[in-house]
Amino acid sequence: MPRLKLPAGSYLAAFLLFPFFGQAQTISIVSGNGQLVCPECTGADANYTPLVAQVNDAAGSPVANTTVTWTTTQQGLQPVTSTSVTNSAGAASYTLAPLAASSGYGVFTATVVASALNASVQFIETTAKSQGLQPTPAFANLISPTAPPALSGSAGQTAGTPITVGVTGPNGPIPGIQLALRPSIGGPMVSCETQPGQQAGTVLTDSTGTATCTPVFGGQIGLGTYTIYAGGNFAAFGPAPLSVTPGPPAVIRLISGNNQSVNAGVRAPLPLVAEVTDLAGNPSAEATVKWSVTEGTATLSGIVATALSNGQVSAYVTPAVGPVEVSVALGGNSAVQAIFTVNVNAIVTVFQTVSGNNQQAQEGAAFTEPLIVQVNDGSVPVPGAAVSFAVSSGAATLSAGSAITNAQGQAQVTVTAGATAGPVAITAGITSTNATYTQTFNLVVVPPGPIVVSVVNSAGFQNQFISPCSLATIYGTGLTPGLQGVAAAFIEPQTQVAGVSVQFAGVPAPILDVANINGVESVSLQVPCETPAPATTPPGTVPMVVTVDNVAAAPFNAAVLPISPGIFQFVDSDGQTRAVLIRPDGSFASVANPTRPGDTIRMFVTGLGQTTPTLFTNEFDPLVADANGDLVAQTLAVDASVVVGVNNNGVAVISAKYAYGMVGVYEVDFQVPQDAAAGNNAPLAIAVVQGTKLLFGNASLIAIQ
Repeated sequence: MPRLKLPAGSYLAAFLLFPFFGQAQTISIVSGNGQLVCPECTGADANYTPLVAQVNDAAGSPVANTTVTWTTTQQGLQPVTSTSVTNSAGAASYTLAPLAASSGYGVFTATVVASALNASVQFIETTAKSQGLQPTPAFANLISPTAPPALSGSAGQTAGTPITVGVTGPNGPIPGIQLALRPSIGGPMVSCETQPGQQAGTVLTDSTGTATCTPVFGGQIGLGTYTIYAGGNFAAFGPAPLSVTPGPPAVIRLISGNNQSVNAGVRAPLPLVAEVTDLAGNPSAEATVKWSVTEGTATLSGIVATALSNGQVSAYVTPAVGPVEVSVALGGNSAVQAIFTVNVNAIVTVFQTVSGNNQQAQEGAAFTEPLIVQVNDGSVPVPGAAVSFAVSSGAATLSAGSAITNAQGQAQVTVTAGATAGPVAITAGITSTNATYTQTFNLVVVPPGPIVVSVVNSAGFQNQFISPCSLATIYGTGLTPGLQGVAAAFIEPQTQVAGVSVQFAGVPAPILDVANINGVESVSLQVPCETPAPATTPPGTVPMVVTVDNVAAAPFNAAVLPISPGIFQFVDSDGQTRAVLIRPDGSFASVANPTRPGDTIRMFVTGLGQTTPTLFTNEFDPLVADANGDLVAQTLAVDASVVVGVNNNGVAVISAKYAYGMVGVYEVDFQVPQDAAAGNNAPLAIAVVQGTKLLFGNASLIAIQ
């Protein structure tokens, strides 16, 4: 059977717990793509206008002060590289010099690749070279229609007739030449429907030298002119007349009256006002709408269902049972709608804390749990009620001075400890029908240093479920000052990593890693095998002391069991959590690589207790001499009786032993029954016999086919 051989210490728990997530940057064309310049042609541009690229982060926000590398390549010439830096808006520009040969006649195409933050985008630029009395090397002409057409249409709509331009040179069609429409200054707008991947409002000629532009009318209404441009400023056709009229009603947006709070049975003081516009934001006078109550109970009055000259419609609402939602939808197209919300003031009779009381946090750090209160009218939650929060005493700051209850009647804020250690009191309050209700949260700000919140089984994550020789994970605050990410022990677990050390009843624990992932601080370690674990109910506790940079936390009473089984798991490709299992061929079992009936499977767990021969703290490579005197892996068989269940039935356990090459990890080999039912999520369980009872670990799943 192939043996899973991982690096010393393996850090299996860290591997499963802390995946890496990356974010992609983007770079796109803003302007300057597809230009055609002819330095020697009469009346044509001799130089390129600047090329401009936009750099954004994964969230779409501009990235300032970032270097963009521009690499220009043209057949027969050496590549040219230059750099520029993005401005505060994330834009970088580059002025390209024509790269045509110093002598000769024809059309020369260059590609300019702009690169930044592992992303790139390509510009295409063309130079036409004339020589002596030879004809002009490049021509642009209107193909259809043969003259610039008069364009007329509605704002936000497209014209029915496309415009096609052809560009040719001495050797035939010229691809990669820009086609764009430019309206007159101050008049209505029109542009080409953007070709995917190109700068806004442009299309490029294809391999046949043709480009087809579908005009799209802008939002401004009126009369004007437009001009067709090819190759940037190489050729112009026009001007021609342009007329843009209002488009059909297409958008409804809220103007006023939303999110009012009103007593039941009282008409809201502000009318609900919405505006109907076309796609470009022009008011749609005379458009008709339908008003309706879509949630809660309310009556509508004073309804204006036909848009006024400014596109506005309105109605008054009198709520009865809330919260109330009122829909205003476009007549004939109910998919175009807007929703008003009106909150109904409710009577409060119950006001109580839910969570967040009696916490500790270091000076300047955030308290782990939010402060949550419950607002009820009897046994019924009250949504939409405003709850105030204030620091009554001590040093702390709140995320907000008030919060609105959600659908469950709960409101919450977060708290950050101040710079002075000591008790802090936060008062939450609400007033209803002339009665005021308050609740006080009592918190404590402690000096800098580690604070232990919990200790869990590193495989199953059961709280206070650890045992001698098992892997455990400590969570808390102040464990990783200055660390972002994971600091792992070198070669093998160490008793101090990143300034952190841990002792159980005075015995140093081997640490696998110290981590700070998205603000969650943890220490993963092996509970020393020497740690006492009396078989008592409830389990006995052992003082656990975490020291960070020579500052020790207050002793934490860790409940230590004789045995604490936990199955290591991973998130499979379908998003389901399954056990870490090895098939007979040495491959990892998964939904895409399921186990088979009759397979002998290796499962990895922690917390199975002592072995024979005796297991020592931090032991990951036990060796013994064979008959020839060669060192071979020593088998450390688990002393306890181990039970494995598949599909809620016991299965044959082949062996249970300490895993070679790992710390705190055990290997349990079992056989999938020949009659096992196929399924991606068959229940998988492990338990240890303790007297007449079974002590179960965390439940998991196995894929069987």
